Amino acid sequence: MRIACIGNMNNIISPTAQYLAKMGHEVDLFLLYEYEHFEPAADYVDVKDIAFNIKKIDMDFAGVMQVPKKDLQKAFYGYDFFIGTDYAPALLARINKRLDYFAWAGTDLFEWPFYSSSFALPHSWECEKMLTAKLQLEGIRNSRYLPMSLNNDFILDAIKKTGSKAKIIYPIPFLYYPFLSKIDTLSSKIIEQVQTLKERTDILLVQQGRQWWKTAPSKLTKGNDIFLKGVAAFVKERPNVKVGIALFEYGADVEESKNLIEELGLSESVIWIPTILRKELLKILKMADIGIGQFGEESWYLYCSNAEIIASQVAYLGHRDDSYCRDKGCDIYPMMNANSSKEIAASLVDYIDHPEKHKNQSKEAFLWLKKYNEESFLTNIKKALEENVKNQLSISSKVNIWKRRASNVLINLANKLVLFSKSSWLKQVTLDKPV
Repeated sequence: MRIACIGNMNNIISPTAQYLAKMGHEVDLFLLYEYEHFEPAADYVDVKDIAFNIKKIDMDFAGVMQVPKKDLQKAFYGYDFFIGTDYAPALLARINKRLDYFAWAGTDLFEWPFYSSSFALPHSWECEKMLTAKLQLEGIRNSRYLPMSLNNDFILDAIKKTGSKAKIIYPIPFLYYPFLSKIDTLSSKIIEQVQTLKERTDILLVQQGRQWWKTAPSKLTKGNDIFLKGVAAFVKERPNVKVGIALFEYGADVEESKNLIEELGLSESVIWIPTILRKELLKILKMADIGIGQFGEESWYLYCSNAEIIASQVAYLGHRDDSYCRDKGCDIYPMMNANSSKEIAASLVDYIDHPEKHKNQSKEAFLWLKKYNEESFLTNIKKALEENVKNQLSISSKVNIWKRRASNVLINLANKLVLFSKSSWLKQVTLDKPV
């Protein structure tokens, strides 16, 4: 079977492409505008192990309409099955095709499909943005499956808002698990730097998520501040324990985090790691005693970062609303569950006092992850591939896209009339002043 995988934001699609290629399918992964650390080679110690083909759609971020339609038709001709993330729904919707699996990464689900103008009369330059949003929305609505964890109501409400009728199934693999052991052979200056920190400390904490807490919306915060305050409280309680912290120097609030670290007296304990390839990240996580997830208002059951931690078979400390998970029928895998500085400090104390307990829990969590994220995927994808379903948009979605295009024509005409009138008052009330 010919399978097209589209996009690789957060390294989210390439593991699936590898599994499918190893199953004997002809698989092409189409990169969009990914950074180097989101290219497939970022996951592989030996790039010769990559079993799928890598292709490229020439586009910028949000540049769905800049790709000639004929190029998209040519690129995606002859495929039997489509898996995608990012702007994959919009790209396929442009050529009357739909995704089988939409593996959303975040804003591609809860932000991009809902762009609207803030002006009484949208500007002409906004027409392309509004059409892209409509294509994304209709593409999501037509997707057959949403592989994902039942993390929280924020995400479920976003899905409801799209009007999607897709079946929610277990997520696609966050990693290609058979190759995890090859990570052990890696070496680099950054890895050596972390090894030096580990050797001079009693406990090494690694948080690979971006620094986003001061400027983040409350439902999307990474809770880096909660974590750092928790470490400070632990150090105060156990001053004889030497703590090492490895953080990654990216995200909107890096400077705010550095200021907080100084205020908390943790500067000597922290090293900052620049953007690196995921294979290096996984080696660093394997060196940790505890991998740190995120904290804050929303609970996250399983997502890319904590899957990487659990796959590394080290202790995982983060926030999970267990009552919510039980209500949704989710397994409660072992972890260090905390969501305040006091709870984080207590968790670190428990790790120092009972290290073997947490090491055993880490092994148990890894076995759960393999069953949940690998075995379940293989079962579900085999069933989906056997289904004989046309990959075309519904008639209602075609009509909705046509209406958006027609509206854009009228908006462009109205813009020209307003500017032609040379009325400063009319221009101010329609184009200059947000509603």
